[in-house]
Amino acid sequence: MSGSGRPSEITVKDRLRLSTWLWLSFGLLVLLAAPWLVTAAGTGEVMVRDPVTGLDTPTYAWAARLTGVLALLGYPLLLTIGLFFRGPAVRLDDERIRLRGRSKVSARWSEVDRIVLWRRRVRRLGFIPGWEPQVGIVADNDRTKGFQQAASGRRWEAGDLRPNGVPEWLPGGVQKRSVRLSFRCGPELAAGVARFAPDVPVVDGRDPGEAAL
Repeated sequence: MSGSGRPSEITVKDRLRLSTWLWLSFGLLVLLAAPWLVTAAGTGEVMVRDPVTGLDTPTYAWAARLTGVLALLGYPLLLTIGLFFRGPAVRLDDERIRLRGRSKVSARWSEVDRIVLWRRRVRRLGFIPGWEPQVGIVADNDRTKGFQQAASGRRWEAGDLRPNGVPEWLPGGVQKRSVRLSFRCGPELAAGVARFAPDVPVVDGRDPGEAAL
């Protein structure tokens, strides 16, 4: 906090994805069912083929079932550990905005034209179409001004997308200055930007015709 009681930095964390909640729920179900699954296997011996030697070796039935339970818990456990190290997606302070994701982006407020919430067309697993929510920094430079001047007379449709999934009504290259952020974080982000840079608009660019948040 600063001396005036105003926070010196505001952070915005992304919301958990639906897939993360589903995996965590699956892991919890497996964990709750583990005692029954193991005890139901019994204490007798079974023959298990060694994947290295190819030989059949005796083992307790419950031990084989326990190995399966641990394998099912592997990915949910990794997700749970990752939650403890999950940092904020956006950091704001008096001087700049910083985005933290696969690519770290930082810009001074004087270099920012606007902050835009948008969505990128993606294909999950290579073939399932979907949308990825993003927050991006639109730089205040000649390229942005030239794009806006050229695009001012066009009427965009929702299906106007570039081959990389970026909407054509947004300046090219915006994906390089963007990170994933749920749209539900928009009001929190807009409030933080208004505190440090009230002249920088935060807009909803998911559809043609940007609307201020």
